[in-house]
Amino acid sequence: MKEERPGRRYMTAWLLALALLAPAPPAGAAKIYPSAGTTSAAFLKIGVGARPVAMAGAYTAVADDPYAVYWNPAGLAVPYGRAAVFTHNEYFEGLAQEYAGYLLPGEDIGFLKNSRFSDGAMGFGLNYFYTPRDLERRSGLNEADPLNPISPVEGKFRAYDLAFSAAYGFNYSRDLRLGAGLKFIRQSIDSDSGNTAALDLGALYDFHWLDRQFTAGFTVQNLGPGIKFNDKRFGLPLVFKAGLAHRVYENGLLVALDVSKPVDNYPSVALGLEQPLSGRLFLRTGYRYRQHGNELGAFSGFGAGLGFVYNQFSFDYAFSPFGDLGTAHRLSLAYRFKVQERPAARRPSEAVPAVERLEGARRVEYSVVRKPVKISPRGVDYSVEAVSAEAGLGRVAFKSRQRGGAEGPALEVLEGSLPQVLAVKLPAGYTQLSAWEFGGGFWGVTGELELLIRFREGAAAGKKAEFFYLTSSGWRKAASGGAACSEGGCSVAAKVPLSTHYVLAVKE
Repeated sequence: MKEERPGRRYMTAWLLALALLAPAPPAGAAKIYPSAGTTSAAFLKIGVGARPVAMAGAYTAVADDPYAVYWNPAGLAVPYGRAAVFTHNEYFEGLAQEYAGYLLPGEDIGFLKNSRFSDGAMGFGLNYFYTPRDLERRSGLNEADPLNPISPVEGKFRAYDLAFSAAYGFNYSRDLRLGAGLKFIRQSIDSDSGNTAALDLGALYDFHWLDRQFTAGFTVQNLGPGIKFNDKRFGLPLVFKAGLAHRVYENGLLVALDVSKPVDNYPSVALGLEQPLSGRLFLRTGYRYRQHGNELGAFSGFGAGLGFVYNQFSFDYAFSPFGDLGTAHRLSLAYRFKVQERPAARRPSEAVPAVERLEGARRVEYSVVRKPVKISPRGVDYSVEAVSAEAGLGRVAFKSRQRGGAEGPALEVLEGSLPQVLAVKLPAGYTQLSAWEFGGGFWGVTGELELLIRFREGAAAGKKAEFFYLTSSGWRKAASGGAACSEGGCSVAAKVPLSTHYVLAVKE
């Protein structure tokens, strides 16, 4: 199957997006939220990972790596394999942040191995934010002295914030992923400290719109009782986020949109872009705008960076300006362990019970060609095309993402008739001509399947054939427009999501 090469469209879209993201000069002072600065653990607002930060934090619907522990725990359900990550953030004014994370597939966790939750992954994260050890300790006893109001230095100290997170994401259904994370938070300044716990919740949903695949994301972060200092409790920076992500071209430009509403600030919207320049190099940028203006100036919402993949390692860099305060630089390193490839999280066999098998089914033999088209931190993308001259389903083509170098088992397709329990669910007035059941070999499918269906018998002559695929809510018609049948049979081309059962039917 010939790979799509948009050529100049890549660069045109990239340059246009850069122009749209360029921040305008400030028109005036930004409006400050009435309760700004009233929450504790403000370091939880500081994004982790160079890739998400370079995209201005537009990552709620993109999260598909170990950093999903922070951004959206549902993203842990995306097959990634065992991995470790580390990020150093050289913040402004001498402040710094370290983040370390580890990802463990659910099937490697003993008590989850044989449960439905094994089809996911657990992630751990350690977020450490600190100041230099040069803060001066002063008693403040001289503040009322008009001649010498400055108290003498009584020593030096430092302050630090720490959060340890454990999260799990799993596939609730073929299109829906859910996740939750629990974090332990500690803040310390000199000899005073406070502790608390918080909960993160997230969801990711894949859907098709206008024949394109999108991912929607939602997350609630920092649900908890707050931290108590000196007999007074300060709430956590609770935030609600919703996002949308779409890859404009196959293996090309990724566009992500995020809307967030913190409890202690105005809503903000972020647009992030990621453009692969090759299978190993990635260019990223983004811009975040807060309602009533960015507090540190328009340019403070900007982010940019790049990424590079080499074998099992990936390196990422991002910078983000903070107006007069300076610029933050982040460096990230990720390492993916070599592990045996596991099936993709959303298996077609989960859509309907296994007992609903086709009647009079025969196994279809295909000539299969797999071509690697892209290497990325998320694995190897293959172009797969299967052709059979004898089967009614003459051609199956799709993109597949695999990890650990495995290409997956041979395709398993059965051709026959729907059992009664599925046939009666067809839309009123439709009669099946032929049906297909998909089994193994479709792991890691990304996007839609391209199918070519042929029905050679003339019994349906003069009628219109429609192609249907099975969903959790019943049969859904493919957006192919159908085809008129003649004495020579029917031929229908369709683009459909991955399912377990497909059927060609005519309306009586």
